[in-house]
Parts: sequence; structure tokens; C-alpha cells
Amino acid sequence: MRFTIASVATVLIGAVAVLATPVPKYTGCSLSSVPFPKESFVDPNNSSNTLPYPAANEKLAKIVLGYGSQNYSCIDGTPTPNGAVATLYDLSCAFAVSPEWADVLTRGAVQMDPTAQLAGIQMLKNMFNAQFIAGVHYFKGDFATPAFEFTDKGKFIGGVAGKIPALSGADAGKRPDNFGAVPSLRLAPKQGMGSTYSTIYRLHTAGGSAPPAKCSWQGQRQIPYAAQYWVYKST
Repeated sequence: MRFTIASVATVLIGAVAVLATPVPKYTGCSLSSVPFPKESFVDPNNSSNTLPYPAANEKLAKIVLGYGSQNYSCIDGTPTPNGAVATLYDLSCAFAVSPEWADVLTRGAVQMDPTAQLAGIQMLKNMFNAQFIAGVHYFKGDFATPAFEFTDKGKFIGGVAGKIPALSGADAGKRPDNFGAVPSLRLAPKQGMGSTYSTIYRLHTAGGSAPPAKCSWQGQRQIPYAAQYWVYKST
């Protein structure tokens, strides 16, 4: 499906119709009825390899769409990860319509021109008087410490605690950088960093993988990607 601003509006307007609330909501919808995505936790090439499930005392707090770039430098002819940067968008009302609609947005986001995407989000914000931006994602200076800062003042600073390949059929990315989807991850917080949330999963990834061949570029190469981040909090 081609991803357009109109398709975003359709999802958000549909969410309001489904919820039938007296006051329309375009963000901040309840996640209590969102089904647990078991299939996203299983290695598509080895069903015995899975991401660890959330703990019994963890509750789903947010689902956000991360849209940005996975960054790479070229060291001795090998693409080397230099972290990532992404803007985070509230996906809760898209999930109120259906997980399938939310997946359409995630898969399609990576295909959008960044300038058009930002202009479209601003247009939707003005149309619906809603703040779709939920935060930012970036890496600390070591390129091994992912950080998330949310507009509600929540934060998460952690590291990889589980990894499996992207789902079968995942969007390979935007041409000419369609080298494949980055893996699904479980992120755990680093102690003493003041994280508000207990676990974050990167699921339903699109794009972001490094070129598979030897590299020769100078500086940093930014590969567009998108992903769902499922954010859990200990209760």
C-alpha cells in the first residue's frame, strides 16, 4: 500500500469512529485491548529462538512509531553502526482501529520523504489539534546505549538484551538504501540511569540495514528506517 498523508488521516479518523468517544481522540488511546504480538517475538528462521516476553509485573505503557535513520560509518571498508536517531509518534489510536492499520503506517513511513513527512505531521496536528510527536530516540556517544526521551517526561536509557531477525516480508527500506530491515530487539534499562520504563521492544521494523558489500564512503551514512517501539513499565 502506498503511504500518504491521506492514509494517516484515514487511520486517525477511523480510530475516532471505532472508539465513538464523546470527545474525539487522535492520540492517547487506551492500549488495554491491544493483543500481545506473539508472532513478532519469534525468529522467522528458527522458531525455537525468541525474544523474552515482558515480565508478569510489566504493563504496556506506550506504542510509538519511530521514524528516522540508522547511521553507519565506513571503517576499513566495513559499514560500522553509529547509532540511530528517530522521532517518535503516538500509535495508540491507530492500534485502536487495528494492529494491521498500525503496521501499514510503520511499513509506509520508511518510504516517505522526510520533508514531506514533517510537513504532513504538522498539517495533521493543525487539523486535529493533537500532538502526535511522543518523543525522540537517539544514542549516547558510545553508539551502544540507546536512549528515549518522551514528551511526558518519561525516559529510558539501556542496551540490547535480545535480538532476532526482522519479520518475514519486512519492508527492505527506501530505494536506493533498501538493504533490508533491522532486527527486532528487546532493550533493557541500564542501572543507575534513571529510566522510567522497564523494557522496550523494537518490532515490525522497516529498512535501516547497512549496505551488505564493502564500503568506501566518507563520514556518516544515514539509512532511513521505521519501527514500532512497545514500551513497558513495571507495576
